[in-house]
Amino acid sequence: MPKRATPPITLPEYERLFRTIHAVVKNEQVDPAKASLFLAVAGAFLLKKHHKIASACPVAGVAGYNLLTPTNFSLVFGRLEADGVFSDSSRYHCWIEVDGWVIDLMAPLFDEMAPIDRKGVAIPRWMFQKPLIAEASSISLDTPGAYLHVANHRLTTELMKGFTEKPAYMDLVRICEQWYVRPPRKIALSVGIEDQSGTVVEVFLSPIRIVGVW
Repeated sequence: MPKRATPPITLPEYERLFRTIHAVVKNEQVDPAKASLFLAVAGAFLLKKHHKIASACPVAGVAGYNLLTPTNFSLVFGRLEADGVFSDSSRYHCWIEVDGWVIDLMAPLFDEMAPIDRKGVAIPRWMFQKPLIAEASSISLDTPGAYLHVANHRLTTELMKGFTEKPAYMDLVRICEQWYVRPPRKIALSVGIEDQSGTVVEVFLSPIRIVGVW
C-alpha cells in the first residue's frame, strides 16, 4: 500500500510540470522522448521546491506499460527475461517516486516513444500517477492497463552523479524552477533562455495538453 492515501499531485499540477520542463528540453534541441532522466530530475526538484514534497526523488530502472491498444501493445524500457528484469546505462527509464506513488512525466510522450507499426492507434496524452507495485517483477504486461517499475538503485546513483556533474544540466533545472508556478496561479507563457553564444531566446510553454489519466 502507498504511504499516501491520495495521489501526490493533481492533473493541472502534472500538466503544468510537464509543459514547463518539456519546453526547456525541446529548446535545447534534444528529443524529449529520450529525456526521461531530465524530466524525472527536474520534476522531482520542482516537487520539492514548489510543492514542498520532500520525499520526491528520481529513480531509474525497468518500466513497462500496457497501453490499452487494440494490438495489446506494451511499451517496455529495459529487459524482461525469464529469470528477471534488467536495466543498464543503455536500456532504462526514469520516473519520480513519492511516498509509494509513481509519477512518470514521460507519459504524455508515449505516442512518440511507441513504434508506429506495433501500437496500432495513437496513444493519448494522459497523466501517469499510480501506486507503486511492490512485486512488480511478477506483473504480466499482457493485462490491459498493467504497469511495472523495478528500480535499479546502483544505476540511479550513477546517472544522478553524471547529471549533477554537468553544470549546464543543473542550470536548465534551475530555469525550470524559476519559470514554474504551481496552479491555479498563472504562469508566464514564455521565458528568455540564454544560448551558448549569449543570445537570449524566447521559449514558450509547451503546447501539449493532458487530456486524461491512465
